[in-house]
Amino acid sequence: MSAVSRIQCEAVCVKSGINGCCRICGYNTATKTCFLSFDHEDDLIVHSDDTRMVLIPDRTVYEDAEYLVNGDNPVSDAQISASSVWDNDPGHGSKGARLYSTPSLTTVGAWAAGYSNANQYIQVQFNGLSHVMGVAIQGRPVNTDASFEYLGCCSQRVTSYKLIYSYDCAYFLTIKDCNGSDRIFVGNTDQNTVVTTMLPTPVAALCVKINPVTWFEHISMRFDILGRSIN
Repeated sequence: MSAVSRIQCEAVCVKSGINGCCRICGYNTATKTCFLSFDHEDDLIVHSDDTRMVLIPDRTVYEDAEYLVNGDNPVSDAQISASSVWDNDPGHGSKGARLYSTPSLTTVGAWAAGYSNANQYIQVQFNGLSHVMGVAIQGRPVNTDASFEYLGCCSQRVTSYKLIYSYDCAYFLTIKDCNGSDRIFVGNTDQNTVVTTMLPTPVAALCVKINPVTWFEHISMRFDILGRSIN
């Protein structure tokens, strides 16, 4: 890497951490260069000297992570939207997309997309700008109650997805991997297990989209976002 300032190095460190491309970063004040490493902090400090600084992202922020969609300060139904809904039926809409939703008279207990293709997404606008730290998703719950519609339906789930975020709900960015490609996150292998994935480094966002990449039978899911309000 060519000569950079410490501030530039810190920016590279944060971006690389978000993409999972390093565990720790450092700055050489003599050569004005950055280094990225998968070593642990102790490994680098043992070999450090007066010219090298170890840059460590603040990981304690994760200790305060909470559910931003349906936690202590839940968003309203109007703040959850979707690219499409099966048969344009509100019962398959975003109202049922919250984690741990179950079938009822008004919802099938999940969001079910109108189409199964790579252009679908479920979106949430938080109550304010927030640090997004992770994602938790579930498949669609199978309805076992004969008093509700769609008895025995449906074994559907998202098996992988992309995470897209925006500071202003207008300009969106996709989380990238080390090669600069869209990062693919692992989804569900059954209907009810909550699969939680934490980001290497939090991102600031007002809106987040989950964009399914692969799915079983049909795009259907429940979800929540882990993080905390910035304000």
